[in-house]
Amino acid sequence: MDADVRQKYRLSTLSVLILAGAALRLLFLRGRSLWFDEGTTLMLSRVPLSALFDFVVRDEVMPPLYHLLMHIWLRFFTDPLLGIRLFSALCGIAALAAFRRLAERILPERARLLAVFLAAFSSYWIHLAQDGRVYALLILISVLITTDAFDLDERPTPRLWARYAALAAFGLWTHYYFAVLLATHAAWLVFRWRHSRRELAHLVAAHAAAGLLFLPWAGSFLRQFPLHRHIIANGDALTLRHTLDLYGTMFFDVGFLGLVLPAWIAPAAGGAFAIVAAAAVRGGTGQERRAAVFCLAHIAIPFVLIALVEAWCGRPVTQSRFFAPLSPVVYLLTALVLASPGAGRRVLRLSCEALVAAGAVGWFTSVRLIDPHLGALAASIRAATAPSLPLVYLDTYYYLPMRAYYLPERRHYLVARAAEGMDYASYPPYDGVLDD
Repeated sequence: MDADVRQKYRLSTLSVLILAGAALRLLFLRGRSLWFDEGTTLMLSRVPLSALFDFVVRDEVMPPLYHLLMHIWLRFFTDPLLGIRLFSALCGIAALAAFRRLAERILPERARLLAVFLAAFSSYWIHLAQDGRVYALLILISVLITTDAFDLDERPTPRLWARYAALAAFGLWTHYYFAVLLATHAAWLVFRWRHSRRELAHLVAAHAAAGLLFLPWAGSFLRQFPLHRHIIANGDALTLRHTLDLYGTMFFDVGFLGLVLPAWIAPAAGGAFAIVAAAAVRGGTGQERRAAVFCLAHIAIPFVLIALVEAWCGRPVTQSRFFAPLSPVVYLLTALVLASPGAGRRVLRLSCEALVAAGAVGWFTSVRLIDPHLGALAASIRAATAPSLPLVYLDTYYYLPMRAYYLPERRHYLVARAAEGMDYASYPPYDGVLDD
């Protein structure tokens, strides 16, 4: 096969992978029951715009941009469940297309197909792209700005700096942990430009501009964080096992099936990735070496920063999904190492592809078979009870999905001890919290 034919084959295969990934993000989009956090999305999207920011402060641990977008977006949908998930699916498809460009910028040609395959069939990315929450949007912004950070190292033009600053501000208004990614970019570019005062000044200016654009929300953040210490503390500390589990989930995320599968699968996958990352330290020269260092910096620095924050706070301050911005470089680094020549690496590459494909199958199996089936539950309640009978919940998990989507015509009440720390009492149009 000559070079031109080989190039056309790779380009066509990349396009097929993107199309397959797009189809997977749209498959069974409404097949899974609305879950608690998606119920929060729906409830906040219906709050009057004048009160939205206050509700986000009281009932979320993120800035308000996503909920503001949902407040507008859902006006075009009669089915809000389809609306919130379609938004995430479109963000997921756009992130996959943007990831292709990132792979072409960073990786040698032989590694690009594997990287795009991992992203297209990743059950982790598919899961987030079918979830009515902020994380598909967060991944999209992360892929775009990480591409710009890599390009800035080569051609720091004023237009590129302006786009980087705009994306940085957009990301900060999307999720607080985006700041960790920006810190990583800063560390990388400072290392690359340590002898260039001019570019370092541009870097400071871009980050300062993003910070100033975020400044109007800073006071709300200072009020929000103390209100939700109990929620953030529900996460796990960054122990070795939790870290391996977090990385492994990026390759094998099967939703409800995780409740019945052995708990060691994700940590084992994370351990395999740790070995891959260690191999990247020694391998390659030139472009490959630079790509490896870039990816390793984006994997190691965020964990160091978050570990320092946890040590300062004296408790966990993170949840697994907060690390979604790291997943693109995880796939890039894996492809860079496993696509290298050698029979042993070919076996590892096939094993990795099989694991990721199995994760995608597991995710859709989970969607179809292991689900609370809240729609059927709501139909049973309608058939068995009078419309005037209220529903009382002793736990929060079903409260918001049933109130916001499945039985919106009924009255729903949550006992006070289950509602502790959340402002369900003030959601319009009625007080939904009962004294115990």
